[in-house]
Amino acid sequence: MEIFEKIKEAIIKVQPGIDETKIVSNARLQEDLEIDSLGMVELALAMEEATGFYLPDEELEQIVTVSDVVTLIESKSK
Repeated sequence: MEIFEKIKEAIIKVQPGIDETKIVSNARLQEDLEIDSLGMVELALAMEEATGFYLPDEELEQIVTVSDVVTLIESKSK
């Protein structure tokens, strides 16, 4: 499964009922997808579970968009 799809599933898991068409590469997690700080923690855990990569807080703090998440996961898979 493509990384973007895994991230999309993780977002849907922590934001049940979200309009899936909003989950695009340039969507901002907090502003566009309305993921609050607790949701960001839940999302980090869901992403770690989906991808198998540990995501330290320092790296998570740099994430703003869905694309940022994909780039971070891709950098770990190399």
